[in-house]
Amino acid sequence: MRFFLMHLLFSGLLWAHSLVPSPAEFESKPGRFTWSDNVGLSTPETCRARVTTVLQQSGLPVQAAAGEQALIRFEQAEVKNPHGFRGAYQIEVSEKAIHVRAADREGLLHAAETLRQLTEGKSLPCCVIRDWPAFPVRGFMLDTGRNYQSMDLLREQIEVMARYKYNVFHFHFTDHPGWRLESRIHPRVTDASSMSRTPGKFYTQAEFRELVAYCKERGIQLIPEMDMPGHSEALRKALGIQSMNTPESRKILKELLTELASLAPAEDMPYIHIGTDEVRHGAEKVDGTFVAEISAHVRSLGREVIGWHKGLNDAKDTKKITQLWARTPPLAKNPFLDSRSTYINHMDPHEAVFTFLHRAPCQVSFGNNRALGGVLCSWPDIRIENQRDQIVHNAVYPAMLAYAESVWAGVKRDKGELYAANLPPVGTPEFADCVAWEKRFLQQKVRQFTDENFPVHEQTQMRWRVIGPFPHGDDLGKSFPVEEALRESYEVEGRRYEWLPQRFGAATLYYTHFFGFGGLVKEKHGTCYAFTRIWSPDERTVQAYIGFHHSSRSDRRGNERATPGEWHHSQPWIKVNGVKIPPPSWKVLSVKDAETPFTDEDYQMRPPVAVKLVKGWNEILLKVPKHSKGWKWSSTFLPISHTEGLRYSAEFDAPAQSPK
Repeated sequence: MRFFLMHLLFSGLLWAHSLVPSPAEFESKPGRFTWSDNVGLSTPETCRARVTTVLQQSGLPVQAAAGEQALIRFEQAEVKNPHGFRGAYQIEVSEKAIHVRAADREGLLHAAETLRQLTEGKSLPCCVIRDWPAFPVRGFMLDTGRNYQSMDLLREQIEVMARYKYNVFHFHFTDHPGWRLESRIHPRVTDASSMSRTPGKFYTQAEFRELVAYCKERGIQLIPEMDMPGHSEALRKALGIQSMNTPESRKILKELLTELASLAPAEDMPYIHIGTDEVRHGAEKVDGTFVAEISAHVRSLGREVIGWHKGLNDAKDTKKITQLWARTPPLAKNPFLDSRSTYINHMDPHEAVFTFLHRAPCQVSFGNNRALGGVLCSWPDIRIENQRDQIVHNAVYPAMLAYAESVWAGVKRDKGELYAANLPPVGTPEFADCVAWEKRFLQQKVRQFTDENFPVHEQTQMRWRVIGPFPHGDDLGKSFPVEEALRESYEVEGRRYEWLPQRFGAATLYYTHFFGFGGLVKEKHGTCYAFTRIWSPDERTVQAYIGFHHSSRSDRRGNERATPGEWHHSQPWIKVNGVKIPPPSWKVLSVKDAETPFTDEDYQMRPPVAVKLVKGWNEILLKVPKHSKGWKWSSTFLPISHTEGLRYSAEFDAPAQSPK
């Protein structure tokens, strides 16, 4: 895979918490297992090919062996597994041998991936690991109905999933812009004339079978989603369907479902997702029998049914698995998957890597027969010209690592939505969790990814203080006394304003969150200011991410247009040592819609900004207004290069010398 870096040859021990996701139990032992020549490997036939590939990719020159010749032994045996879900494993590494046990094939594959992460050059540390999943379903969903992605890019993402112990690939291949799976019963469904984006691009049945097999080899189940009756414009256009509710339309849908099921045995593809969300157009309206009839047909094919909630439901069906989105609570009796607030297309990249750390999937510490786990979702709704933009714009790989930590290891400090948008304040135990996680997370970046595909950098060293919001009456250019002098408090229009007492260590600050949780202030609009100081040991130019009111890539709310000479049409600014940093020259100035691809709207989409620092302390002040009709309220500032020796403080009376 071209996005993976060659393994770096690190010196010294790889500390326990560089593993992602974190194992349930890790015991470090003295010494290292080393090799210079081929190493004998014994493993069950069911996983031999994949385990051999993983270990060879990690640098272990393994070859099949038996008995005492096998210094690395994989065997199927019972291991510690408190929750009872498939995938648990145990690893014992001594100076002479590696012994892996797991009760099932999935556990042996997960153990191989853990060994991949432990390997450094031609050795790995002696240790004992006992590990098990907190949830039975750990998924990633990708929408290719709106924007087609090549088989190579799909395989790339599935490979990353395997490396971080995901076990479900939710494949959303139908939507308004295109029906992306070949049908031999209704071949017109993939007519180019029915597609509004990437016309003529779809997956052949052979490619679909290949994806199922590719997933299976890596311990992943593919769950296909054939969305109905909504999100069906391409289907209706291709087949001339006027109503999704007619007997003929239902017959077509059932034929397509039967054909889909024929592409993989139930053992390999036990679930079919039928969508049922966002039924908004007249031709999509159906009566109360639709979901029951379609669900019965899916079950007749030997598959279990999954559907979105909120969405259309059969009130009598308590067996259907519901996939929750937005802030929808689960139904009283149905099993469910949690995709509430896991839509990374809404997230800032530096938000995505922390938002899951204190928010438990299914709002429980570990799964059960109803709370099955969660699915991370990438919905690139806006037209994409370069397919890799989906990876970079949505920070897919950083988010994958972060969600893997949550859904495999479980959440130890569940704070609900409190820290869903912002990192916890500096000095709290929850912030210490974030610092420890960031160290492990960034080690994975160095070992496995390139900057191009991983637009996230160290951020917990930042130190911000925030004040506001000051009322501007939608006069976004209105000035306030903070711009004249930095003081602990201000009197404005008869009200006293003070800086928030907390200090914040993050690249991105959400003053209020667009979904209503985790903001720094309670007011819905106004002007906030954020302040930090940076100490530099010399005069230098750093490259920095700078941005305001980060876009949602599902729509254009809040970023419908660019304003020449402004960072955003809400007129925010950033000053470094009293001098404003000019915004980019925007590529697209016209009003944008869903068919206008993102180009440079957000910081991860454009080159970082050159920021000159003087020797000693540098003052950074951000002005961040939000209109009463605005959508997002956020700011981002983060130096990402030439950062050696920099120190950060949010105090006005910072010492003359470098802080310790």
